[in-house]
Amino acid sequence: MSKLQDSIVRYLDSQNWVYDFDEERRFYSLRMSLECVDSCRLVIDLKTNEEGEDVGFLCYSFFPISVPESKRDAAAQFLTRANYNLLNGNFEMDYEDGEVRYKVMTRCGDIDYDPESMEVIVDCGFAMLDRYGPGLLSVIYSNTDPKEACASCEKRD
Repeated sequence: MSKLQDSIVRYLDSQNWVYDFDEERRFYSLRMSLECVDSCRLVIDLKTNEEGEDVGFLCYSFFPISVPESKRDAAAQFLTRANYNLLNGNFEMDYEDGEVRYKVMTRCGDIDYDPESMEVIVDCGFAMLDRYGPGLLSVIYSNTDPKEACASCEKRD
């Protein structure tokens, strides 16, 4: 196991989270309930160089509700507004199926990552889904204006 992979496992274990590891595709996955929705999925995807050495990882936090086709333009506007001032990561939406996820990437090499930095990267997506999830739900189900919904989420800070 690489130093980076060991750092990820140590962090996940320190949180007492139940997770799976897909050896072939080299990613960890788990589910977590948030304040606004249940059963968000987290995927930590190890990235390697041409020599097969770990060089970094991606964290994807998946929103458990797909955006209906009729609401995708409004959701895209909401997510674009949410992304504008974000420093660590970004929202993405697949226009084909309405999947929404938050992505954080780090390119760090095979290092022994400190727990505080690991926490910031791994937990960021869940924090952003909790922060902006209510606004996205209001755009999807209550026809809230995307600009107003985003402003409402950002006022809660």
